Amino acid sequence: MTSRIALAWLSLFFFVRIGFAAERDYATRFAELKKQKDAGAQIDALLDEWRAKQPDSPEAWITSANYCFNLSVGPNISTKPPERGDFTLSDKKNGKATGSISFKPNVVKTSRRAADLLQEAVRKFPDRLDIWCGLSWTYQESGDFNNELVTLKEMVGYTHQHPTGLKLLNGQPIEEPEDKFVPEKLHGYGIYYEKKDTREDDQRFLKIAILATEEYPNHPYAFNDVALYYSNMGDRKKTHEWLEKAHQIDPKDGLILYNLGKISADVGDKGCGAEMV
Repeated sequence: MTSRIALAWLSLFFFVRIGFAAERDYATRFAELKKQKDAGAQIDALLDEWRAKQPDSPEAWITSANYCFNLSVGPNISTKPPERGDFTLSDKKNGKATGSISFKPNVVKTSRRAADLLQEAVRKFPDRLDIWCGLSWTYQESGDFNNELVTLKEMVGYTHQHPTGLKLLNGQPIEEPEDKFVPEKLHGYGIYYEKKDTREDDQRFLKIAILATEEYPNHPYAFNDVALYYSNMGDRKKTHEWLEKAHQIDPKDGLILYNLGKISADVGDKGCGAEMV
């Protein structure tokens, strides 16, 4: 009996080693082809083969999606004012800005869309939050907020149902509790829009913050984010109300204490402001 068990473990170890070796081989061949000119068709064929031969390898989908995303980035000319990182188009006669040039994904046609590959990946490997986040980021960079928000909601739904065993890059386990890690990720996606400082993006920021308050009522960040939205809108009363909610959740959070003290002084609640300081 002992020898049979040992043989079984030896066989399992042997096949696992073969799997790792095959994955490294595909990754090495991919890296070599990328150095060559006009190797696009060969790379597509290699990535298709990798996903077909290694269907349980998240790296096959991640590598394919990253490649297609980077390949699809191209110049996008718009009449919109330039944002951070864009080039400004100016009228030669008067020097006034007339538009912008930005580099966006999905401008250059590729054999596969990165978002499609990542959608397949989250269905196959739903415990990999790096893939969920990668898909959300891909929609964000493509200017597709609706699908980004849908993806974030689906990620939250999955993690609520499976709060343990979640993983990140290279399958590393997430040590933090789900109800701490995920709302802080949502905070990052929301702040991206808050920093863009447009009315439309302010609304996107609010939608992500509200999602987090509804799904994670015991985490203060989202409540602070909603307060930040109302602060940007100039509504001091609602700013104060949401900061009070954040403070009730975590009375010791230094940032919330500072924000609450400041807004309390601004709205004339000197007693509360003094107490917070």
